[in-house]
Amino acid sequence: MWTDVVYVTLLLFCVFVGFYYRKIEDPEVKKWTGTLIGILLTGVVSGSYILFPLVFSLINAIIITNISPKKSHIVSFIFSFFFLLVISRLGDYIGLPVPSTHTNLILMILTLKLSGLAFELNAAINPPADDPEGVDNEAIKNVGFLDVFHYGFGYMGLLTGPYYRYRTYWDHLYKPFSKVVDPWPVTLYKLKQTTFFVVLFFIMNYYYPVRYILTEEYAERSFLYRHFYMYPTFVLFRVRMYIGMGLAECGCQMAGLGAYPTRCKPIQGLGPKDYKTTETLAKTPEKLENEELDFETVYNMNVWKLEKCNSTRTAMKTWNNCVQYWFGVYIYKRLPMKNMRALLTLLLSAVWHGWSAGYAVCFCQIPLFLLSEDIFYKFYQQAAENSIARKLWYLLGWYEKTTCMAYLGISFLVLDFKETLAYYKLVYFSGHIIALTLYIAALYCKLYIFKPTGDKDKDK
Repeated sequence: MWTDVVYVTLLLFCVFVGFYYRKIEDPEVKKWTGTLIGILLTGVVSGSYILFPLVFSLINAIIITNISPKKSHIVSFIFSFFFLLVISRLGDYIGLPVPSTHTNLILMILTLKLSGLAFELNAAINPPADDPEGVDNEAIKNVGFLDVFHYGFGYMGLLTGPYYRYRTYWDHLYKPFSKVVDPWPVTLYKLKQTTFFVVLFFIMNYYYPVRYILTEEYAERSFLYRHFYMYPTFVLFRVRMYIGMGLAECGCQMAGLGAYPTRCKPIQGLGPKDYKTTETLAKTPEKLENEELDFETVYNMNVWKLEKCNSTRTAMKTWNNCVQYWFGVYIYKRLPMKNMRALLTLLLSAVWHGWSAGYAVCFCQIPLFLLSEDIFYKFYQQAAENSIARKLWYLLGWYEKTTCMAYLGISFLVLDFKETLAYYKLVYFSGHIIALTLYIAALYCKLYIFKPTGDKDKDK
């Protein structure tokens, strides 16, 4: 608990240092200030383990600046994940120290950022003809050795994300948006929201601690108690994530990072989809006062959309958005085996989190719940707006999404395979049975309820 308090304190420091950081006019001074703060934070949470992120960044900088962009993305990707998965996590097998948990979090985000930079450079070799998203942009024309370090160790999002592209980092230094936007109102709102989550976290942690499911007292409880205990436990996990990610987003906002005109259609991770308009607006900073700006680029999690949605797919896309973007663009879309893309992407995401079996058990069982959900969601879409049927299909979808995340989330929390299996035995694999039962029911209902699109159009 004490380490969590220190971690939250450092995240709050990142938020309030932005008051001063954002006002720095000189891009070079700003760049070095952000990097020095980032190195200081890394030293505080890592101690002597700071050598791991330093060496990691040093070798990536050599790869990115000395190997052709045609190959550097592959080399950087292989090295980054080898360093993260083998050297930093399995180093004790060869006599190396294993970094602390918070150092591991820094290495996780550096893995995405620095290999992602190599992917950005590779994509700029053959950009689309019209290039609306600005794949070939000024930011990546002359990426130098120190630029890689500045991008990696910039304090914004260093401790726990969000992931953002090198172009986003460059834009906050050299484009006028960060100087025009006022991030305090939206940051204040998010800080109030985070305060509520902190209070809720302490309450839930007192009444529903995660490790209780491994005790003999829990095993002696009734089946219904054991089954339904997963729901408040997952509430505890969610609010913990909301606190960390919310404060990380606030840190980026206060630094002015990720601020773009709304009409440029910024999305999480990528930045503006209409980058040409972004470049045009940047040339007339005096007119930006009439523009609406937002921080959609660095919004890692839409809390209320996640809570209200009635689809696991939507929840997955809403959860950790910026990281989802990285895995979607640089892994899923680039894998040649289309029928294996989803499984391989989920597996890589699982090991990126850690070697514990619980991660793989959690991620790789998600498709079991999607079997019925995809059918039920079609029923929901075809039901008349505001009808009772539509509301019932919504509630069923919400229940299945919540059950999927809570049930599989237990393995994500306890991590150990034997403990996960012991938990599933205690609840008689009820989540699996629910998923299969719903799938059978969905197949049966499909025979009588589902209308092909063509028939629906005819009825209209």
